Order: sequence, then structure tokens, then C-alpha cells
Amino acid sequence: MPSHEEIFSANMIGAVPERADEIRALWRKYKPAVIVKDAGRLTLDATKDRIEVDVKMIDVFWLLGFSGWHAIECYTPHVVASALSGRTVADLMGGDDGLATVERDYKERLSAARAIIEGKGSVTALWPPDLPRPSDNRDASDDVQYKAAFDLTASAVAFTLFHEFYHVILDRDCMRPQDRREEELACDVWAREFMTVKLEAYARDKRLDYHQVLRRRSMAFALAALILHEITPVWERGGNCDYFSVVTRMETILDNTPLPDTDHFRNLATALLIGICRQQHIAIDAPAMSARALTVHLLQRI
Repeated sequence: MPSHEEIFSANMIGAVPERADEIRALWRKYKPAVIVKDAGRLTLDATKDRIEVDVKMIDVFWLLGFSGWHAIECYTPHVVASALSGRTVADLMGGDDGLATVERDYKERLSAARAIIEGKGSVTALWPPDLPRPSDNRDASDDVQYKAAFDLTASAVAFTLFHEFYHVILDRDCMRPQDRREEELACDVWAREFMTVKLEAYARDKRLDYHQVLRRRSMAFALAALILHEITPVWERGGNCDYFSVVTRMETILDNTPLPDTDHFRNLATALLIGICRQQHIAIDAPAMSARALTVHLLQRI
């Protein structure tokens, strides 16, 4: 049976195969212990010696990742149609008679994740019956939607692991900034860059379309941004002495990509933000605009 360290490193390599040798070298150099607890707490933390995670956090990541995938079905048609037609997203959603049906399932999944986060019941009791529990078995379902959600969720988890690993590096190499907020932002930036900086050469070597590969990675970043928002307590989303605001961190994760303003990645990012607004009863009062511009607008609203 593989160790926790082997499972974590395998996830990172699976998400960023073009840097497999570098990832293995980092694990050999820093050798952080991976401690997985089952204390029912939302724990994910790193020091120079170890990365610690609670099973509850793994469950939440999995559920939010698979839930976020459904935002495509719920809201991207309105995002795309708005940019093409000049009608606002709010107007299009208001006239969509089928939205309530598809949105109900999405909201129920997010509500289940939130209830697990807040400890309002056991994971088993709250878990959606149609969603397999966390697993490394991509073939647990033959459904192509499941496989797509699996891949993006695994990459979103990998982003978080790279973030935590950089905490290890900074601590071990005595490079931690005095401002804890700067360290958190630096870990977000490092994780994002590690997962993209060699992507063009990888795509060329594998004869893949660079923009398609970058799109998949960026969509995983969008899921990671949703997860970050959801696991952050409401009273801490504006920032504190340890973290910049959630919006600042989401902007860091979602920004700086060469993908077009109307790319599918931007549609997903916007859809996820619409979902947050709908959950929090925030009016989507933007005029018709590109998905990228709408993302910026909605980040300011939340």
C-alpha cells in the first residue's frame, strides 16, 4: 500500500507530468512527512517538516470540485449568450424556465459541502448519494462528465498541494516573509506558475494544442478558487493578519493567463462566481460584457 507521501507526490505528478522529475527531486530534498488525520476538523497546514491534512478536508475538496463542475451546466449558457446577444446575464437567467431545475442540484451539493464544513452533520449522512466518495479510481464511473470532473478536481487538489509544499520550501530555506499574508500569496503564485511555466514545451513535445492544455489547467485553478472561497469562514473572507482577502487571492489564482476573454476557462470562472452570488443573494447587475470582464465585475461584488 502506498504511503501518504507517495499518494501526494503521485497526485502532483499526475497533474503536472511535464515536471515529474523536478517534483520527485523536491520530495527527495525536503522530505516532508504527510500526516492524514481523521479528527473531523477542516485542517490543511504545512511547516518545514510536514504537511498535515484531515480526511474532512479531502471530502470537502472532492465534493466542492465535483459540485463546481455543474456550474457549467447551470450558468455558462447565460454567460456565452450575454456576450453574443448584448442581453444581460440577469435578463437571460430570468427568462430561463429550466434554470431552477438544474440549479437546484447545484445548490444542494454546495449546501451539503457547507454543512460538512460547518459540522452540521456527519459526512456520510450529508454526502450526495449519486457521487462516489474520494478515490483515485478515475474509472469508478463510465460517465464522461464524471471523468471530466474527476480530472479537474484532482488538478485543483494538486494546486493546493503545490501551495502547501511551497510553505515547506520557504520554511526550510529560511525564506518566509515577515508578513504572513505575503507568504500565502507567494504560495498561490508559485503553485500556479509551477503548473503552467513549462506547459507550452510539454504541449509541443506531446503534439497537443497548447491552449487546450492551458485551458484545462486554468479551469482547475478556477475550481481551486471556488474551494478557497467556500472553506474560508465568512468572517475571514475580508482578510486578516494571516491572509489577504479571499477576492485578492482569487484574483491571483485566476489572473495572468493568455487565454482569450471568451475562452471556456473564463466561462467556467464566471459561472462559479455567479453561483457564489446566487448562493449569497447578490444581485448580478452587470451589463452585457465578455466573460473576462464579468469575472472582474463579480469578484468586486463578492
